[in-house]
Amino acid sequence: MANFGLNSLRLVAPLFDPMDPKARSLAAGADHILENATIFTCLDDAIADLNYVYATCATQRHMVKRYASPKEMMSEISVSQKVGIVFGPERTGLTNDELPKFRAVIHVPVDPNFSSLNLAQSVAIVAYEWYQTLTEFKGKLHLGESIPASYEQLKNFLSALENSLNMSHFWRIPHKKPIMWQNLQNIFTRMDLTEQEVKTLHGMIKSLSGSDR
Repeated sequence: MANFGLNSLRLVAPLFDPMDPKARSLAAGADHILENATIFTCLDDAIADLNYVYATCATQRHMVKRYASPKEMMSEISVSQKVGIVFGPERTGLTNDELPKFRAVIHVPVDPNFSSLNLAQSVAIVAYEWYQTLTEFKGKLHLGESIPASYEQLKNFLSALENSLNMSHFWRIPHKKPIMWQNLQNIFTRMDLTEQEVKTLHGMIKSLSGSDR
């Protein structure tokens, strides 16, 4: 839950105290979720104040109910008001008597030949999809302490590379050089190189050409 920005945990008739030392150990630092967990004696009380409540289910049951994957359902949940997602006991899941209480059922699509997911896995998958609707995550390059190389820095490196290849007689078939050089430049220009990486590449060329000896 903490990994994906969720902190409101409701427990229905738990078998153990959420502040049990073993529970705190398994929380791996997310003690605040256990400390603020609300305990209810029955499911009806736990969901009474929620506007929309969704069940989770490992397999589709034989009843008229809308089923959707976590990804499909989250676009609806993200614009709803006070929402709850209910996970049943790990061994049995939610019962057929409980499922009619819910607006719809979130069903994780898995290989039918091996459909077993434990409770933690199910929560992580659903929570992940929820978090994506909030962050609209897009893959971004993490550069650490470095910064991207400028066009000028990359151009200087490519010039040094070309000179080095010329001196080593790399272009064995002269008329093929233009397309070969174009392909080589494309390799480096699509790599999002950092300043430090360009410096390393410069050093590599010097070492291979023997100019640093």
